[in-house]
Amino acid sequence: MVASDPSLPPQEIGQLWRLVRQHPLEVPLWIALSQHYALAGLAPQWGYVRRQVARLNPATGAALPSPNDGDARAITAAEEHLTHPGTASAQRWADALDTWLDSTPGDWLSLLYRCRLADGDANGSDAECPEHQALQEAIASEPIPGESLHWLGLWRLNGGDASGAIAALSRLVDRQPLRHGSMLYLGEALLRVGNRPAAEVAFTRASSSANPAFLRLLAEKVFQHNYWREAIAVLQRADTLQPDNRDTLLALARTHWEVYALSEAEALFRRVLELDPANSEVRYLLNALPGRRGDASAQLAAVEAHYAELGEPGSRLASSIAMASLYVDNRTPEQVAALHQRLCAPIEAATPTTARVLQDPDPDRPLRLGLVSGDFHRQHPVNLFMLPLLEQLNRSRYPVNVYHTGSMHDEYTARARAAASHWIEAGAIDDEALRQRIQADGIDLLIDLAGHTSSHRLGLFALRAAPVQATFLGYPHSTGLSRIDWLIGDPVVSPAAHAHLFSEGIAQLPGSVFCWSPVDDYPLPPPRTAEAPLVFGSFNNIMKLSPRTIRLWAQVLHDLPQARLLLKAPSLGDASVVERFRGLFAAEGLDPERLLLEGPEELGVMMGRYGAIDIALDPTPYNGGTTTLQALWMGVPVIALRGGNYVSRMGASFLTTLGRPEWIAGNEEQFRAIARQLAEALPAIRQGRAALRARMAESGLANLERYTADFEHLLRRMWRHHCQGRDDRLLEAELRSPVGLED
Repeated sequence: MVASDPSLPPQEIGQLWRLVRQHPLEVPLWIALSQHYALAGLAPQWGYVRRQVARLNPATGAALPSPNDGDARAITAAEEHLTHPGTASAQRWADALDTWLDSTPGDWLSLLYRCRLADGDANGSDAECPEHQALQEAIASEPIPGESLHWLGLWRLNGGDASGAIAALSRLVDRQPLRHGSMLYLGEALLRVGNRPAAEVAFTRASSSANPAFLRLLAEKVFQHNYWREAIAVLQRADTLQPDNRDTLLALARTHWEVYALSEAEALFRRVLELDPANSEVRYLLNALPGRRGDASAQLAAVEAHYAELGEPGSRLASSIAMASLYVDNRTPEQVAALHQRLCAPIEAATPTTARVLQDPDPDRPLRLGLVSGDFHRQHPVNLFMLPLLEQLNRSRYPVNVYHTGSMHDEYTARARAAASHWIEAGAIDDEALRQRIQADGIDLLIDLAGHTSSHRLGLFALRAAPVQATFLGYPHSTGLSRIDWLIGDPVVSPAAHAHLFSEGIAQLPGSVFCWSPVDDYPLPPPRTAEAPLVFGSFNNIMKLSPRTIRLWAQVLHDLPQARLLLKAPSLGDASVVERFRGLFAAEGLDPERLLLEGPEELGVMMGRYGAIDIALDPTPYNGGTTTLQALWMGVPVIALRGGNYVSRMGASFLTTLGRPEWIAGNEEQFRAIARQLAEALPAIRQGRAALRARMAESGLANLERYTADFEHLLRRMWRHHCQGRDDRLLEAELRSPVGLED
């Protein structure tokens, strides 16, 4: 701790807090408090007061000493204890606070910390703790009205206790209704428990703030809950209050980017660059703009150039390159696999090698699972596939800790939390601290559900956080990280013959790696009329429409001159993207009038639009995943071209498990031939939607009970492999019957 001038006249901290309560805007009083906490060696309290000085006078705050390494670690540890109290180390801090408070009465901040540590075990609807005597004392002595309940509510919210947060923050509605930050977090807590109308009232109160910085935070929070129109309106108000503010313009550009208003986003990015020519985030997003417009090769080239220019091998741009490489059609599977391994090598080289610790070598005991994901929310594919499985797992045999690394919460997040044995909000926990937490939790098998997607924590897996580590569902390719022991796949997406493409060992499920068990009900659309023209369709991300895909689909349409093609994707809400794709198909000789291009709609509406197409076409090299299964579930046949790696074999996996291998093409001529054959059977296809759904429901592609049993069995095989000390890297699929047998 950096000590202040010891010649300062001593004052009791309690007396200083009383003076601050009388004069809360007097910066010298706050500085004196920070100095006394520094001399006392109380880094967490010193850090809080230092932030308050910076809020009151940014120039003075910037001149204060910065935390040294020891102080920074103490502050970080305190934040973790306040977010997740109840641990042994948090109790040690509580005991130290008790001793301190005995000798320092009136220390409001230490009293508040102690109060939070005391109510840490009361997770859930803890309505009594706000009446606790210690909290009442804190409220009576707080320097700013509402500060005690605000922080208590925020700590509870960040710790995953939404009901407890509401119990604290709702008391401010009458006392401090214009305490905008408190209303913001109250709204977020209300959303987490499913009370959307009350949350909207709280957010509306918060939006009356005239502070542009706060309005940016509010916009970020409400956008995370899909209030994107409201987020844009809030940011536009912030721009009016403080015109041409770089941070506001960047937030507004980012929001337009996220909702695929690409032209508006690009114009705002250009404005930001006028104010801040070296802005790295704008550079990153502009590099990705071609991909959003459907040009994966241009995006990959731009990001690779940026990565080389930075010269930072550990940059997260590495994951952007890895992702973009899956979409291009001019690299072989071997080249893409080698690229992933090169990109991950610096991550592992910068991370200490840690041994695999076998905590309890009993191969048959209950297996403690850890899931690392930030994607348990409605429309994310990980949620669509993992939530039903999580709810089905045998908790007594496979207790699950979810380490939630995201910020979005909705009713599906609540379902995932209810299905987990323990839920840990881990978004603000760095990799090393999270590794320590996972090891303290005794996790046996840790599963990555992100790969190189935006919320990934590959650095955590490079640290070897658990004895056995696997990657599953979130990324349709090898990660390139050798410290992940297994990729969970199936005999089609990850056959033994493709072992050279994987840095992980291959663990095969007997059916498809994905199981479709819809979390919502989607009624089948009625049959299309006999006179309606044949319509092919794809609802895939526009970036998947590679030059090879466009050429192949155009050939299909040339083979069937009366047919039309319906494309539906978020990017097609942007006029510039629509114009680009009309031009690309026109270059293949296709009349633009045969194209039907639609932008995004709400998920339920989008599912209904499958009623407008007869046959779905699978893109290459990045196959449809969720969209293919959605099409099949809505009674639409899908034609897939089998490729040479995981990402280009998903369609083949689905159709093999469905028992429709005749819809899988080995080359482009076969793809066109299948399209012609299905076109000849159009009347039967239109009347066969219900039969296709029934077939899918009965197959391994949608049999959740069978899939769960196979998944549990594969987990057990992975654990036994570890307990036996084996070093072979293939667990081939094992058919198991009947469903429900124990491991």
